Amino acid sequence: MRDEISVFFENPATDPLGYECVEGKVMCSNPGVTIRFKQKDRAFKKNEETIVELSYAEVESISYSSKLFGPKLLTLTTRNTDKLSSFPGGDVSRVILHVCKQSRKSAERIADYVEYRQSEAYLKEQDSRLAEGWDSL
Repeated sequence: MRDEISVFFENPATDPLGYECVEGKVMCSNPGVTIRFKQKDRAFKKNEETIVELSYAEVESISYSSKLFGPKLLTLTTRNTDKLSSFPGGDVSRVILHVCKQSRKSAERIADYVEYRQSEAYLKEQDSRLAEGWDSL
């Protein structure tokens, strides 16, 4: 299994002036899921890049949907409502990302990768609880 999967996204603007255009990438690696995004720069205002780090335990679900003539969407839902509050156009604990053309193959594999990493984290947590139980006896 690969150590890292990256998916680039570019969400179109939702406001009439076109300022809420968001671009960035979702990276799944050994410690967790990292979302790096930046709003489109304005003429007199440069926006900073925002980094959101999630552990695999905080990711509730991730799915990729691809319709024939529609946009290719990556939906990420978290258990922690505060983590994605700074994402423009996002819901309470969910963001919908428009996947760029060069990242479509990676986006197809990302759900399986996250599920695998979540199962590893669950087994590690279970082993530590079992070890604590034996230590208390």
